[in-house]
Amino acid sequence: MNLKELVGHRFVIDSREVKPGDVFVAIKGSRVDGHDFAKQAVESGAFAVIVEKDLGLENQIIVPNTVEFLGMYSSKIIEKFNPKIVGITGSNGKTTTKEIVAAVLSAEVPTFKNEGNLNSEIGLPLAIINSYQGEPLLVLEMAQRNVGDIGYLCKLFPPDIGVLLNVGSAHVGIAGSVENIFRGKWQIVEFSKRALVNYDDERMRCDNCRYFGTSGGDYILKEKRFNGKSTLVTFATAEGEFYYSMQGYWTSAMISSLLVAFGLADMLDIAFNPSKLSTFKPLKGRFNVKQLEKGFLIDDTYNASYESFKHAVDELLENFPRPLYAVVGAMKELGEMSKFYHEMLAKLLEDLDGVIIYDKEEESKDINPANLLFRSDKENNIVEFIQKNILKDNFSGTLYFKASRAVELDKVVEKLINADRGLF
Repeated sequence: MNLKELVGHRFVIDSREVKPGDVFVAIKGSRVDGHDFAKQAVESGAFAVIVEKDLGLENQIIVPNTVEFLGMYSSKIIEKFNPKIVGITGSNGKTTTKEIVAAVLSAEVPTFKNEGNLNSEIGLPLAIINSYQGEPLLVLEMAQRNVGDIGYLCKLFPPDIGVLLNVGSAHVGIAGSVENIFRGKWQIVEFSKRALVNYDDERMRCDNCRYFGTSGGDYILKEKRFNGKSTLVTFATAEGEFYYSMQGYWTSAMISSLLVAFGLADMLDIAFNPSKLSTFKPLKGRFNVKQLEKGFLIDDTYNASYESFKHAVDELLENFPRPLYAVVGAMKELGEMSKFYHEMLAKLLEDLDGVIIYDKEEESKDINPANLLFRSDKENNIVEFIQKNILKDNFSGTLYFKASRAVELDKVVEKLINADRGLF
């Protein structure tokens, strides 16, 4: 079997998802080896199986490294069409920025984006192999867990413009230090023809950079204001000021993503057209604002780092009614820096009116703010406390939820909503 025969077939890496005609790629992970399930994939109707060793299967294709094969195969697809590529990375806000940028650019030029969390050395090639239809513009979210990941993805899919949003402490336990994280993220600048980076971070300076930010740069957020129905923003450039009205409440992070889209449109010489954003809503678990009878519940449970908590607390203090309560859990993958960042988080949360801690993961034991109201490692206990002590007497404040995904704080949010549908 030759590689040309694989064109048009769906690629999968989970044998349980194999359907007749799919190509199964056996990947050896830290806990599971896909080679152990290759025969099962064939029995499920796999057209071919990509493996690293001879398994005696009639339709096997043996390659030196299946992950690198995915990268090579997807890269060849991109080379065939020679599109413009925008690569986006950062510690926080990558997915939201990708969605906003793709919505803006696709209003003028057919644009491909990698869906959901398909942003790794495995996920991004899969997204391209299975979904790319030759669009002339690609907006690719690129993730980093280990230093070198961004460089690897940029070599496969060389960005015409690389975007670096921010660099914080997320995954510091894996990278080893914030300096290592920055070095890894900065690769998107090093491997791109041009770059758009955050002027507010003084570390981000280079010869081929343009800048977005609030304190200076080429594309500046001069003002953001919510009038009760829409978020009004003013962007400033050397050419003057530009005014936009975005329906509904837009967080500072979302407006920053919009500013990036504004800058990219200018750099690509494409009209900035936000028409497709008229019904844009934050992705699930990313600062989803739900109206209570007189107050708000905010679901920000998708993930957490100290920096994203800091942005969220600033947002709460500036724009939402008191009393302000936070229901929080652990921040994962911080390694030996875990105690330090959780103690910093405790101090940060003391600006609010009360804190509830879900101790499902052991790292949260280091969150001990002076305004602690309740803590438990039992989901039902957290739900019950909130129902009896917060969501009562015509609550008119703000209840905010945030933790790393492993904490599964979203289940607490779902239980509260399902139990108190009359409030939402």
